[in-house]
Amino acid sequence: MKIAAKAISMKAEGYDIIDFSVGEPDLPTPDHIKDAARKALDINYTKYTMNAGSIELRKAIAKKLKDENGLDYKLNEIIVSNGAKQAIYNAIMTLVDEGDEVIIPAPFYVSYPEMVNLAKGKSVVVNTKEENGFKITPAELREAITSNTKVFILCNPCNPTGTAYNETELKALADVLEDEEIYILSDEIYEKLVYDDFKFTSFASLGEKIKAKTVIVNGVSKAFSMTGWRIGYAAAVKEIIEGCNKVQSHSTSGACSISQMASDCALLGSKDFTINMVKEFQRRRDYVLSRLKEIPGITCHKPEGAFYVFPNISSYFDKEYNGTYVRNSYGLANYLLREGKVVVVPGEAFGGDNYIRISYTTSMANLKEGIDRIISALSKLESPVKSKIFDLSNAKTRIKRPIELETSINIETRNALVAEAEVQLKYDNYFEWNANINNVVVQLRTNVPHLYDFWIENWYPAQLKPELKPDGIIYAAFGVIGREPHAFYNPETNTGILFNTDNYGSLRSLAFGLVADIANKKYEMNSIRGMSADYKGNGFVLVGPKGAKKTEIFYGLLKNDDITFHSTDIMFVSLNDKKILAENPERKIYIPTFTSAAFPTLADLFYRSKCENVISKASECETRDCQQPNGCDMDSGYPYCFKASKDSYAMLDPYWIGGMYKHLKEINIRTIFIMKSDSGNDQIRQLDSNEAVSILEKGWSSGLLTPSDHKTLPFYNLHFVVNTPEKIEAYKTFYREVFKKSKCYLVNVEKGTEEEIQKSILDVIN
Repeated sequence: MKIAAKAISMKAEGYDIIDFSVGEPDLPTPDHIKDAARKALDINYTKYTMNAGSIELRKAIAKKLKDENGLDYKLNEIIVSNGAKQAIYNAIMTLVDEGDEVIIPAPFYVSYPEMVNLAKGKSVVVNTKEENGFKITPAELREAITSNTKVFILCNPCNPTGTAYNETELKALADVLEDEEIYILSDEIYEKLVYDDFKFTSFASLGEKIKAKTVIVNGVSKAFSMTGWRIGYAAAVKEIIEGCNKVQSHSTSGACSISQMASDCALLGSKDFTINMVKEFQRRRDYVLSRLKEIPGITCHKPEGAFYVFPNISSYFDKEYNGTYVRNSYGLANYLLREGKVVVVPGEAFGGDNYIRISYTTSMANLKEGIDRIISALSKLESPVKSKIFDLSNAKTRIKRPIELETSINIETRNALVAEAEVQLKYDNYFEWNANINNVVVQLRTNVPHLYDFWIENWYPAQLKPELKPDGIIYAAFGVIGREPHAFYNPETNTGILFNTDNYGSLRSLAFGLVADIANKKYEMNSIRGMSADYKGNGFVLVGPKGAKKTEIFYGLLKNDDITFHSTDIMFVSLNDKKILAENPERKIYIPTFTSAAFPTLADLFYRSKCENVISKASECETRDCQQPNGCDMDSGYPYCFKASKDSYAMLDPYWIGGMYKHLKEINIRTIFIMKSDSGNDQIRQLDSNEAVSILEKGWSSGLLTPSDHKTLPFYNLHFVVNTPEKIEAYKTFYREVFKKSKCYLVNVEKGTEEEIQKSILDVIN
């Protein structure tokens, strides 16, 4: 989609773009079909039809299936939908329940796995081989079947490869499935587009047992060049069609009445258009294949059907030209668009990253010119003089964001939850480590290697003594049956419990809250959450809600040679007669990688760090409005983008930012800046103690790791694990003492640019 969007943008700018990405015939819909639509308008056939489709069209579909495929279906075994895609969606939502497995041969049509996800099923992708013509073999199918398998999806002929299965090959697959309780979803939308006298066979025609559990999906879009008319259909046993009917009735209702009358005409009328179109597509296919053979290093299966070729272009990976480094199919597609002004579809989208999809649904003149451009662009790619190092320690977690916390659970509940956790913490999958966090010893007990790994990276180790007793314990158990991802805290025993999350942010936040509670009880210390630094002996902290530009402004300030980094999150504060001493408890900092947008030199440091959930595919990018001055990093061949997600983090050694003299473990806080929107006109104004405490107490709404019975985060501290009225009053008293020894300013983040705000902050602390 990103390639297509770029192509549209380039066309609008006046570039001559040749588009090989289009998945529809370029020929117009036949006149006799358009005449039928006009007739529908003339006779006012413009009202709702039956949800399952008009009787006339379903009769035409039944006749088509009987005459052309040898299949008998009653009208209540057929449903007309808004395109074949909706027919597939209806079938998947009808057949697939949560946890069911769906076998999908790859390369596959891009929407199959996403539809399975929507049904809460699990896609089991079977990678087919180019040397087998991208056809799943009976042995591969048999190996993929488990007790949870519910559906097998087969696209025949296939988008994107053009592969078509003959009757013998289909029978071999049917033999595997015949005695299994598995449904077959046979996507036959390209049925009529087959070449070289290939004889198409419908999967449902392979016997009554197979027919009874097969859902045929077809339509008029490809065979009659009617993609925009949006008519598809499904045929199956009555019970399945009834389920599809329910899904459709509560989503879109029936298809367009005018399109249905036109489709009735298409199915019952002359087939000369389709026959001639197939001849033209075969001529184009043969031309494209002959030209691809001219390109060194490219191989291409000869497709039996559809209107795509799917060449293997992997020999051009790890090459570069003019600053663009090609690492994968997306990188090559982007390069061909930039350098050749040709649009192709990356194979990554179809589950085949070594390939690109080229559609030949365009004129012979465009095919010639477009392939000339591809050949020219590929000839410029060369192996880089100096190889690029792209190794990155990057853990992908199933849970991406921090989770809800339930505070102040009682002892009985704590003991029951610990017992649940310990069931998962078996001797052969158990990790334990004591951390020293602000002189509080916290022991982690977990069965998640990633959490254990980051825990050790994050904190200083506690003393290695067998008799050492931790001040607090956190159980982090994954795989607890019947539990949603959730966190709990018991203040009497200083016990934290995490269920079913592998996201380190949740564990770290719970640890901060637990330590803050213990440190307050043990040392009368309090915590401040913010981003802190020191300017010539004057410590300062930026606090405020999410979205207040703290990160961007803070890292901009760090560019000043006289500013020394302290903390990016929480600091533990002790007060004496004259000073507010703030200590950073972290050995390494858990830092959002999108900070590299404001502080580009961090990107090189992230490559040396352990990371979590860094985006590694352009299709996963969450920054849709990215406006990088040099273009998308992935477009230039980089395999990772640190700016593509708000949920990606690195465990960064703070000394790497600028050396040991650019980082302080302790600062004396002299100024606190509250960053937020303000109704006043001043960009920055000083607050008295009462107003500052009032603003901090209100906090802001958040769905992050917050107590489930509170909707705000008082003092902008998302790490609170005890949030009682007494605790709030104690924090108000603490901040009043802080403001006796420091100044507080409100920074209106809506007034001025980031650079102007940074200058105002420097003016205050200078």
